[in-house]
Amino acid sequence: MGLDPTIAPGYRIRRATERDMDRVGRIARQAWVRIHESAVKILGEELHGVLCANWEADKEAQVRGHWARHPEWFRVVEAVETGEAVAFITFRMDRERAMGTIGNNGVAPHLAGKGIGTAMYGYVLDLFRQAGLSYASVSTGLDEGHMPARRAYEKAGFDIARAHVTYYKYL
Repeated sequence: MGLDPTIAPGYRIRRATERDMDRVGRIARQAWVRIHESAVKILGEELHGVLCANWEADKEAQVRGHWARHPEWFRVVEAVETGEAVAFITFRMDRERAMGTIGNNGVAPHLAGKGIGTAMYGYVLDLFRQAGLSYASVSTGLDEGHMPARRAYEKAGFDIARAHVTYYKYL
């Protein structure tokens, strides 16, 4: 493809393999803890329990499902020294709409804030450009738990936002 797989000193990005999925599942669960802590603050324990009863297993299944359906649209960042996955990113390409979409992604907590996420987004955005796509999208929440993701997406150049809100009510 011509894209440089070295995204930071000591780290490179590559296609995910089945061997990566256990590690990716752990990273996904760890990355979404903050989001669910924020959701509990907003929704309360009871409603969060109803809406997100098995969120950890559901998130891991969602990530594994993407790999099973579209392994070509799944990358991991590995530590060069160990070969261990330390981050992952899923994406889709819709050639009819000329739109690339970044999906689930996460960085191991000990590497958060070190530029790995920004480098992953840049790599995937370059894949979109190379595929001749004209647009890129990514979705995230507006709560405090999603704040690091919003900062990272903005740092990667995402600058058009359309807010969305979901309302709940106890009956």
